Amino acid sequence: MARFLVLFVLLLSPSLAQNLLSLAPQGAVAGFYLNNLSGSRYFKGVAADWKASGMEALLNREMRMQGGGDSAFLGIASGGAAVALYPDGFFVMARPSAQAMRAIRSDTKGLKNQNGWLVGSDKDTLTGFSRDLVFIATPKYGRLFLQNKRGLQAPVSGDILLWGAPPQNLIQSLQLPPRTNGAARVIKRFSYAIKLTEGGYTDETRVEVNPAPDAAFASFFLPKGQPYDAADLPQGLSVSTGVLDFAKFASYMSGIAREFDTKLNLDLSAFGSHYAAVTVQGPPPAADGRSQDVLGHTLFYVEVKDPATAEANLLALLQNLAAFATPQGKGGFKVLPGEGGFKAVEVGFIGKLYYKAEDTRLIVATSKNALDAVNGPTWKDNPNYQKFRVRIPANAIGYSFGDNGAALSMSAAQLGDALPQTIGNQMDAKSSKEIAESLSDFLGRLAKRFGSGLSYATVEGDSLVSRGFYEVKW
Repeated sequence: MARFLVLFVLLLSPSLAQNLLSLAPQGAVAGFYLNNLSGSRYFKGVAADWKASGMEALLNREMRMQGGGDSAFLGIASGGAAVALYPDGFFVMARPSAQAMRAIRSDTKGLKNQNGWLVGSDKDTLTGFSRDLVFIATPKYGRLFLQNKRGLQAPVSGDILLWGAPPQNLIQSLQLPPRTNGAARVIKRFSYAIKLTEGGYTDETRVEVNPAPDAAFASFFLPKGQPYDAADLPQGLSVSTGVLDFAKFASYMSGIAREFDTKLNLDLSAFGSHYAAVTVQGPPPAADGRSQDVLGHTLFYVEVKDPATAEANLLALLQNLAAFATPQGKGGFKVLPGEGGFKAVEVGFIGKLYYKAEDTRLIVATSKNALDAVNGPTWKDNPNYQKFRVRIPANAIGYSFGDNGAALSMSAAQLGDALPQTIGNQMDAKSSKEIAESLSDFLGRLAKRFGSGLSYATVEGDSLVSRGFYEVKW
């Protein structure tokens, strides 16, 4: 849900032109970019929902109250922003609101005309203004921009972009133990891109890997094999399947722990490499906004090679977790009567868990609601799943499918009670209740626009690539 909220709150305002990122100097190791979405027909309905829910008026009011004299600066990126990060500096280009532009200019000293821009500076940054744009940069990259040394290009394309590369020099300077140092240098670059479409949006996440520093760690990002078929699993709000060599991963993590003089008792040799998770709908939270099921309402399926040993490994892990007792005295480990063919235990602050060891897999239910879903209808009987299923390529090493509208609707129903408990200390009771009710109303409206969504992952050379397709009634 968080991803959807960030996406829509961010995009309710107009944003920048397509070529804005190219104004930044080259050589960035990380960046963020918004395409020109001003006046986009895709967001007219969502913007109307935002306004009708009362969120726009409430947030403007709270920002003015909290921001005081500096509230004008909140509009610095009202038209969008492009950000480029370098090993030794940064460059930001934004299109502020008229009020924010006036505030920034009044706060900038010593403005002088340089190459068509009014530029001011202090010891740390250069700030420059055109008619409707402002840049803020460290001196080196501000000067490169003013010298027309520009042309930054993102490694991915789309309407919203985020990318970055771990700073190798910094990693080397940390003087990590040999194996840990190798693992830290495996990821070359990551990127995330969103593209809006007529019926929703697509996204792509790419993790580029360099196996040379640590081939074992790199293999966890580049798994082989086909995942469980979700069609045979119970229906719920969402389902995810994937591939991970659990025995190899546990052995690897134990080796890393030894480099830090720590003993990690993690034996997963009885487990295979296939897993799946099904999230189901749970009951409303308690009056204090907290759920009684700490781990939510999920069914976990994990492949096993030796069911008896896998069950013993699970119980050992749960007993270790049970050692963390809550102040209310709910710690400890207790065996409970079984239910529906599943064994049951109570584990410290986590609460009740249900598990069943079959010949080839171990099933764990994190709540009674999850347990009740075990023998329910399967995803092969879900027409929306079948419609999206054809998009999954034969070489996928994992995929996820979910009813995003239902998930948002459930969140909206819970939010009215939960949010005031979270923000009550930061504002008065009336304001926190108003914001909770308005946000819940907005999510309810948004839920009616969202439909189903699918994402899948493939290995392409030395890259792990995930692609997603999501329905939205704009």
